[in-house]
Amino acid sequence: MELTTQQLQRVEHYLDKKNITYIDVRFEVLDHIVSDIETKMTKENLDFETVFYNVTEKWNPQLKETTSMFFGLGFSAPKLVIQKAKKVYWKQYVLLFTSYFLPFILLTHFNFKIQNPTEFNFFIILKGILIVSFVSFMFLLLTKNNKIKTTYGFILKSQGLGAVTGLIVLLMFFTRLKVLNGISVGMFCSFIFMTFSYFLFYKKHKEAIKKYKIS
Repeated sequence: MELTTQQLQRVEHYLDKKNITYIDVRFEVLDHIVSDIETKMTKENLDFETVFYNVTEKWNPQLKETTSMFFGLGFSAPKLVIQKAKKVYWKQYVLLFTSYFLPFILLTHFNFKIQNPTEFNFFIILKGILIVSFVSFMFLLLTKNNKIKTTYGFILKSQGLGAVTGLIVLLMFFTRLKVLNGISVGMFCSFIFMTFSYFLFYKKHKEAIKKYKIS
């Protein structure tokens, strides 16, 4: 049994009230809820209103607005969105820490140190890479489509402010750098990876918008 246009609009309104406006999640949830309602109406021979309340009651816990320490308590989203965001982000999260601690541990172990690195030509290259990466990061941050929500957009939003603050501090740190060691190299590597990671989710955000043909 297929739902009528009016019944479909009822389901759409329910998703709006639950803030399921993240397009990559909304289409999946809409399809599941409609399928659940149609199946239950057919098998149990019940009216739409009865089935609608039964099905939505089952979905309510999954669509409840919540937060996560993983992204910061200041950023909330429906539980399903948070779960999907964790699933796609955790590998990048681990790699971000690895990009810092791996060079830090290795270079500290071998007692790597360069005094007054700003006097060497290679430092100009490192600083140039840092500045180019920072400009690229800011460009991605400012050109992201904030009007259309996706799970990847949520990740970008939750990471944006902290990343910008950290990058500004890092630039100031490198400008006054007296010793190039495991700590500073680790910070440099983590910054480069952070920019790459942000670009990756920016690209996925754009692809999700294109996939669902929303401009």
